[in-house]
Amino acid sequence: MATEKDFAAGDWQRIEAAPFMAGLAVTYGDLSNKVAIGEEARATGEAIKAGASSSSDLVRCIAARFAAGQRPTIPAIPNRPAEAQNALVDGCKAALALVQAKAPTEANAYARFLLDCASAAAGAAREGGFIGIGIKKISEGEQLALANLALALGLPA
Repeated sequence: MATEKDFAAGDWQRIEAAPFMAGLAVTYGDLSNKVAIGEEARATGEAIKAGASSSSDLVRCIAARFAAGQRPTIPAIPNRPAEAQNALVDGCKAALALVQAKAPTEANAYARFLLDCASAAAGAAREGGFIGIGIKKISEGEQLALANLALALGLPA
């Protein structure tokens, strides 16, 4: 079972940042308003904390560190939303590859954890609409972001 001690410091930084990046990838799928962005960030954090009940030591380690107040540094993100979203998904895929290389038995649970964090962000705020008409729980942009992330992680959407 893997923890941060099993990875080089730079690799662990990428692995620990990926759940945040997964949530941000969805947020960049539909940058509607500041309130929604805040709700999505909060939901991502709650999903990370929920990793405490995972069967994966790696996921539990990330959740415990987050609950203790430790926050990873997110790599620089491009200014354009589409480019940012692609960079965030690529970062998640790269983090998964690091886990697959050093802790292959943890890889599936970690990939699922990343997608769970993204799904939590997607469902956190209502999107679109006007005076209550046409509001969606998950926007088309967020659905596309989830599908792209799932594809990159080798999971069904």
